[in-house]
Amino acid sequence: MANSFDMAVLSDLGAQLAAWEDAYVSAVGFEKYRRASAWAASEAAKTVATRMRAATAEVIDRPTPWIGRAWQYTRALSRGSGDAVSADAFALDDQSVVLKFLMGDGPRTRLPGDVGLARERILVPNWRALEATQGIKPNKHGNLPGGVAARLKREAAGTVARRRVRGRWGVYESELPVGGSHIMGYIARPPRVKKPVGKNGRMIWVNQGRPRLLLAAIPQATYRPILQQKWVEAQREALAAVSGTVAAQLEENLRHAVERARLDQAALYWALEAIQRTGASGREDQTRALLA
Repeated sequence: MANSFDMAVLSDLGAQLAAWEDAYVSAVGFEKYRRASAWAASEAAKTVATRMRAATAEVIDRPTPWIGRAWQYTRALSRGSGDAVSADAFALDDQSVVLKFLMGDGPRTRLPGDVGLARERILVPNWRALEATQGIKPNKHGNLPGGVAARLKREAAGTVARRRVRGRWGVYESELPVGGSHIMGYIARPPRVKKPVGKNGRMIWVNQGRPRLLLAAIPQATYRPILQQKWVEAQREALAAVSGTVAAQLEENLRHAVERARLDQAALYWALEAIQRTGASGREDQTRALLA
């Protein structure tokens, strides 16, 4: 699992939960404190995962369902967790290989082989040329349709498809001058026809157009960390809600104690002190009202 809770966030979360321990244990017991802590940690993890799913859909152009499922979370006190109180929000391992280039403190460099099948270079599509010469358009997620790169590679190697599509240009691999420099990649070769030239009408082969770059090969790519700030904001939002979540759980525990006539003044004192100290606004009067 990658992009798990930051250590500073875990420390802050632990400190917030610890601030409630004495009051919670004195008022309603350790087991209820443990369960309240687990609920607060679980809700924090859920908040982060939910916000990051929305952020990923926002910053990535036409994200695939696969990348949309990247962000997950685990709940504390789930089946099989024993007595441990542990919750987490994270990106799944496979998707984190892609998402890591969108996070961090600065631009991230992607090298061939880091993501995808290409091991020696990164291929960047020229969509206008692909559509004009090959009839290829991006799929609904903005990517090359399946099998296109493999077909272009075969054609560039001289393996021609049995069923040729009329009007489709040939493909070869070479360099092409683009913007004052030479770029290596897959290039579309225009169709050739015979035309008469000169006074005697001698027939020669003439290209019907100019070569067009289909896929440019680049040695590396640089990405901006456009998800990093979203990750930080999601964790801040989750932390800001912790005290309110624990206070709500304590209020519920106190209400049950009142119903069973098991709440005394000392328990109320500890509960009110915790609410005042942690700044869980709006909970003090509600807690006092339980003894009315």
